[in-house]
Amino acid sequence: MEEKDDIFTKGGKVEGQIDLQNTRKNRREEEKIIQLIVFLLGDEEFGTDISQVREIIRVGSITPLPDSPDFIIGIANVRGEIAVVIDFKKRFSLQVKKEIEEKHIIMTELDNNLFGLAVDEVVEVLRVPETNIKMTPEIVTRIDRAYISGVLTTKNRLIVLLDLKKVLSKEELAKLSEIRIRQREDIEERKERVEEKEAEAVEMKAKKEKVETPA
Repeated sequence: MEEKDDIFTKGGKVEGQIDLQNTRKNRREEEKIIQLIVFLLGDEEFGTDISQVREIIRVGSITPLPDSPDFIIGIANVRGEIAVVIDFKKRFSLQVKKEIEEKHIIMTELDNNLFGLAVDEVVEVLRVPETNIKMTPEIVTRIDRAYISGVLTTKNRLIVLLDLKKVLSKEELAKLSEIRIRQREDIEERKERVEEKEAEAVEMKAKKEKVETPA
């Protein structure tokens, strides 16, 4: 007698349908969702994986550094940590139609050093399936493809994704790390001098009060 594959039902549903539904559900669960920080540089939109961003701050007080590369704006004190701040547009030699004052700094850590990347404006955080990220076309932006991890097209927008770990070469990182260490040492030295002067002032005051106090 010829045997045939039977489809059994469970609770009124065909077992084969249940398996298909479970497969689709598993695929949706396995689909990786990534979060992107989207920002503006000139008239272009860029993004980076949120995992490469420590925090985003508004542009504040930045101390210029003499004899530094032109893409280095200076250093900033971020809650007690020294960060070298980089002008993203100058780093990539982006020619913009009009100068726009940077509003935000994207803070990132490279080789255990804190860096700030000044951008025109951080506009949003996007959640997108990883499968939506496509390979970089031959001509998509004026930035070297070596720094690009992919592109995202959504709602008539083209967002170029940058790999922040590749923004600076090892040689540049080494130089900036030296600057950061030197500035941190200078700050500590100035702090020590201030504390010494304060201690001397307290000691002088105590001596003066002792002399003036009658026996």
